[in-house]
Amino acid sequence: MKKIFILCALLVTLFASVCSAEPVSDYCKLDQGKWIWLSSTDYQGTFFDRTSVERVPDKNEKKVWVCTYTWVDDTFGKGMHYVYVRYGINYDNYTAYMEKGAVQDENLNTIKSYDKLKYNPQPIREGTLLDRLAKRVKAFGNEEK
Repeated sequence: MKKIFILCALLVTLFASVCSAEPVSDYCKLDQGKWIWLSSTDYQGTFFDRTSVERVPDKNEKKVWVCTYTWVDDTFGKGMHYVYVRYGINYDNYTAYMEKGAVQDENLNTIKSYDKLKYNPQPIREGTLLDRLAKRVKAFGNEEK
């Protein structure tokens, strides 16, 4: 009986710690009222801006801003960086493309901006982060903008 009690206590403790885990790092400076968490690891997190979701008129398509914050040590410098990409998601053929983007440093100063990325729709594969984004975004932005 004592072993069952100890096992139950361990499971409850484990369950509570997993459920209360914060998906957002203390380094992340994104407004959590605006940015919705999609995925994270020990060194990066990915979010989408729920306020930016918009329907493309006369198409089964939506556009949304996505931000990935990550630690880098490259040509953009060293430290936390925020990589923003505006995606277009076509639900008829389940493809996505990148429209424009920007890179910001840990102080949210823009380092590089990309106004027009090459239009190159790619299939969205089941189980990927892009698939998760497409499914979450589908419910947003249904009102006219």
